[in-house]
Amino acid sequence: MNHTTHNVPRRLIVRRIAMAVSMVPMLLAGHAFAQQIASHTYHLGAAPLSQTLLEIAKESGTLVSFDESLVKSVNSAPVDGTLTPQQAIDQALQGTGLERVTTTSGAITVRRIATTASKSGGAASAQATGAAATDTATDASLPIISVAAQRDSGGNGYVTESSSTLTRTNTPISATPNSISVVNAAVIQSQADQSLVDILRNVAGVTARPGPLGVPTFALRGFPGATILTDGMQTSANSELTSSSLTPTIAISSVEVLKGPAAILAGDAPAGGVINVVKKTPQADPFHEVQLSYGTFGDVTASLDSTGALTKDDRLMYRFILSDEQAGQNSGGYDGKRNYYFAPTLEWKDRTTDLTVGYSRSVTSNPVPSYTIGKATGGFVADGFDHPLGNPSDGFTGRQDDVFYKLEQKLGDHVTFVSRADYIDSQQLQRAWTPVTLLSGNSGVFMGFDTSENVYNLSLENYVRAKYDFGPVKTTTLVGWDYQQSHYNEFEWNDGGEIAVIPNVYAPGSFPTLNSDGSGLAGVVRGSITVSGLFLQEQANYGRFHVLGSIRNSQFWNTNELQSIYNSVDTTTAGRGWHQSAWTPNIGVMYDLTEDVSAYANYMRGYMPNAATTYTGAYLAPETSEQAEVGVKGSFLDDKLTVTGSAYRISYNNQNVSDPEHPGFYIPVGGAVSRGFELEVAGQVAKGLNVIGSYTYNDYVQGYSPGAKVNLPHNSASLWTTYNFQTEKLQGLGVGLGLYYTAGQAVGYTSNYRIPAQLETDVGLFYRKKKFGLNLSVKNLFNRNLYYSSTTSDYIPMGPTRTVLLTGTYDF
Repeated sequence: MNHTTHNVPRRLIVRRIAMAVSMVPMLLAGHAFAQQIASHTYHLGAAPLSQTLLEIAKESGTLVSFDESLVKSVNSAPVDGTLTPQQAIDQALQGTGLERVTTTSGAITVRRIATTASKSGGAASAQATGAAATDTATDASLPIISVAAQRDSGGNGYVTESSSTLTRTNTPISATPNSISVVNAAVIQSQADQSLVDILRNVAGVTARPGPLGVPTFALRGFPGATILTDGMQTSANSELTSSSLTPTIAISSVEVLKGPAAILAGDAPAGGVINVVKKTPQADPFHEVQLSYGTFGDVTASLDSTGALTKDDRLMYRFILSDEQAGQNSGGYDGKRNYYFAPTLEWKDRTTDLTVGYSRSVTSNPVPSYTIGKATGGFVADGFDHPLGNPSDGFTGRQDDVFYKLEQKLGDHVTFVSRADYIDSQQLQRAWTPVTLLSGNSGVFMGFDTSENVYNLSLENYVRAKYDFGPVKTTTLVGWDYQQSHYNEFEWNDGGEIAVIPNVYAPGSFPTLNSDGSGLAGVVRGSITVSGLFLQEQANYGRFHVLGSIRNSQFWNTNELQSIYNSVDTTTAGRGWHQSAWTPNIGVMYDLTEDVSAYANYMRGYMPNAATTYTGAYLAPETSEQAEVGVKGSFLDDKLTVTGSAYRISYNNQNVSDPEHPGFYIPVGGAVSRGFELEVAGQVAKGLNVIGSYTYNDYVQGYSPGAKVNLPHNSASLWTTYNFQTEKLQGLGVGLGLYYTAGQAVGYTSNYRIPAQLETDVGLFYRKKKFGLNLSVKNLFNRNLYYSSTTSDYIPMGPTRTVLLTGTYDF
């Protein structure tokens, strides 16, 4: 596209001019042109656009000017490769609604992309934002979602170009030699996701296992108990209640999944990997969004997301998110969920300092999820139960207060100091009847579970980040220390452990009421868990080569105290504490085969401290893991479509299981090996057609018992695709289709119980025009019986029945 200089706004203000050579007033146009055609190597992650433009200007020695008001609060796309200044700026401007213009004097500036309507003298185009314009007519190829979702997703639809989870730096995913999956706000909103379980259906290698008390766990690449982080920080070491599990989807910018042992991030990370929930942050460019949704079982949610600048210079920004959800009941007949979330955040940002402080309060009440039970004769109750197997109020309730800060302070041109802290005070109550045997005819045996817990968790992280160029080699070095301490008080009530034999589980209302007589305290477990680590990380880029290496030393301490109260007699037994430590190295290498395709390989190690004891009283050896992975990453169709394929082998050692001869104790049984292949795709395959999909093959073998059934599917796949109609009459209207497949899998360790292969079908209908949007979502369209993975045949969690949700958004 050709442009003449008279199209450049006359009010353009040169706010910052960065040059790698001396600024000579008599700069000649020919000299500027010569500078602009020279290529330079760039490795810039997504960042404020003004910052990226300055980096390009400084690196190339090119005169770059821009209107500060035009680029404020706009984030650039990552810039990576050997490029001319023009090419680098074009990469940075992708998805911003801005374009590059070169003046007759050789200087470079940026301006808004003119829409067809504005060129023809029609209605004025919608104002471009940090991600996209508010009117879908500006770009009918992007998913039909709200302005907020586009901004928080970087304005690139379903494609996420950078991640800070693994490296603690905003590094392009295409330049990271590890398998990292990201589901951004654009995907989350288009699918009308309501939980972390919904979001993670899009990620290869993830298996969800909702618990009997309403709190899910996740297995990654076959290994259970994946660590869940919030903004890269561990928020709980001993509690089911985590900041991530209570964050409503309107407050989530993205969910990032790092596959394989990730000791550099979490010293005691499981072998499969970690899940990081990234929350939305303040932005200077103001916008406000209200959401109201109504769905099946009387599920009503009202939410507000508001952000903007509090000072004229845009240095002080805020974000305020409020969400309130209530439902009448769930498909199992239990009382409906109640979730309240309140989160104000402030951020101060200038050229040298970036300080964020925030607070959130979460109050939740989650009912026992729908489940079914195996029969003693084999098989299970296929349809589950439409009434509570217990009391309607059974489930999981909690309250959590979270205070945090993050400081990034530049100490010079090359060095930045980063300090973070997060303090959480949480209280929770878990009360329900849970099955402990298979059904014998109509009869079942259940145990009462009645436990409350207080947890106080402090997480700290401090490190220095240094960036240097040594000729063609560009390096980023991190040296740091992190620390986490959790104090917990667990209270066991007298009716916990009570056994109820139910003659007919199909008859509603046949369970005793837990704690109906105000029964007293049976026991208290108090203790603390402390994790401390020193880490060193190095990133280096040389031409087509990218290297990422790290090493960490982790220290673990655990203390506990058991207090028992029976018949008003208080006896206290001090538990033994233990201390363990580990060194965990990681290394990854990537090579750019072409401009669009890269190959990588990595080796990662993990470590899990072991508090289990043998019958003799000795602690078992720590559990260790290691991963070898190779993969290919590609970016196609002008970076609108990304594809990642990976093959891996993870070995797990010193696994322990319950001692069959001495209940309450454990024995070492060797380890397990997980091998597999994963394929993921995200982006735009044609104008208006957007997809995110995955395929997983996983072969998990337990070395100590190769013949035992593995409670995981060998094959699973997902596909979510949306299409925005391109004709003028249907502009603003879109449709979506989701397919989620899971192969058959064993439940328990015999052949008597098996979940059949299943396919869930979701559909969506969208309409968006200017500030208004509607999203009609139907999950499990054909109302099939769906089941989640389970390791025991007396508890098999069930997926959603047909669920309809209508969501309206209004931006102002």
